[in-house]
Amino acid sequence: MQKKEYEDDVLGGHPFHSRFILGSGKFSLSLIQTVMEYGGSEIATIALRRANADSKENILDFLPKNITLLPNTSGARNAEEAIRIARLSRELGCGDFVKVEIIHETNRATRQLAKEGFIVLPYMYPDLVAARKLEDAGAAAIMPLGAPIGSNQGLRTKDFIRILIDEMKLPIIVDAGIGAPSQACEAMEMGA
Repeated sequence: MQKKEYEDDVLGGHPFHSRFILGSGKFSLSLIQTVMEYGGSEIATIALRRANADSKENILDFLPKNITLLPNTSGARNAEEAIRIARLSRELGCGDFVKVEIIHETNRATRQLAKEGFIVLPYMYPDLVAARKLEDAGAAAIMPLGAPIGSNQGLRTKDFIRILIDEMKLPIIVDAGIGAPSQACEAMEMGA
């Protein structure tokens, strides 16, 4: 298989040297900076509830300053809630990137947030029709799940991801279910 090349690994006009995006949810705040530095990640997903300015411990105080933050809208029940979470994360200083995580209104939230200047990376099941709609809505990349969230099963949706890689112009960032570095390498070898 031939690896699909992207123009300098650019997302939303920002160049990145690493394709490794670290999910910060499983790490204690005391370990997060070390994990980020040694892992070589340039992007970290965060949940807004961990970036609470009124809390004693704020994840933003523990992340390296050169990290691009990718707040997620996990827990949003509809597009309005996802949009509100994205706006709040921007106000807290998390920047313009946002990982949209809502099941039924992802397209609607992606379209609105892209209009507002967010760099939207929607999480989705690896479906070509849905991916094309998200591209039309203004997504900067799409984030199909590799396996059920938290399952550490590796690439269970490999055939569907292959279709996305072959058919889409947007970068494909495999998200969720990957449990070992070798499984992340497998996704990268596919061109994701």
